[in-house]
Amino acid sequence: MMTCQAVAATASAYLDRELPLSRRAAVAWHLRLCPNCRAYLATLKRTIGLARKAPVAAPAPEVEDNLAALFRARQNSAD
Repeated sequence: MMTCQAVAATASAYLDRELPLSRRAAVAWHLRLCPNCRAYLATLKRTIGLARKAPVAAPAPEVEDNLAALFRARQNSAD
């Protein structure tokens, strides 16, 4: 049987249906037996849903300017 740590490590891929069938089945079996992992997965699913609904805000102009200057400085030091 999978451990809680293994379920947590594959939780995102499980929710995205990116795991092979045998691995999905192992996670599903573990979830049937482990209320803590079911709660973790439910929280992760809710967090992903909220993040997808969150508005995307543009950074303040001074932040963009500072990042651009930082990238230029790094590029110049690498040359």
